[in-house]
Amino acid sequence: MAKVIIINTSGDLVKAVQTLNRIRNNVPKMTREVMRKWGAVLVKDMKSSAVNAKIKNFTGMTQGKGIRWEKPKRSDTGYLFMRLYAIYLDSMSPHFVTIHRRRTGLLRWAKQSNSAAIRRKARLVETKKLTKFSIYVKPHPFIASGYRRARPKLRPMINRSIKIAVNAA
Repeated sequence: MAKVIIINTSGDLVKAVQTLNRIRNNVPKMTREVMRKWGAVLVKDMKSSAVNAKIKNFTGMTQGKGIRWEKPKRSDTGYLFMRLYAIYLDSMSPHFVTIHRRRTGLLRWAKQSNSAAIRRKARLVETKKLTKFSIYVKPHPFIASGYRRARPKLRPMINRSIKIAVNAA
């Protein structure tokens, strides 16, 4: 939507300049507000992308405060914070992991696994009938897909905010 400014030779030139200055002064505040709102969209898309990549909540805190957006009030830059284990899950190379009794977190995960064979071996390790076993793990890429999902939502948010700023001036 366009803002039409009619300029006559009388005092309208001053009013037009004041209107343009108001629009120019509102742009930094408007962009900061849009970045704050888009950060919330980015976090939501990252978390849903992690769920789609089969990262369950008991493997860490991706659904809680493990992925969060912070933007200082007067800054034009926002920061996406993510736990290191989530980054490792996204970019690790395929490898074998040994599960034994001392690795309680992995043993707990193995007992809740979708695979019946892994659950059975985890119970055998827990009852000391088996000392250890290995499983092959692969990465769960989710960061790029979360960003790809959130990025197209930024431009409409900016356009909506610009329309509001121009109409308010």
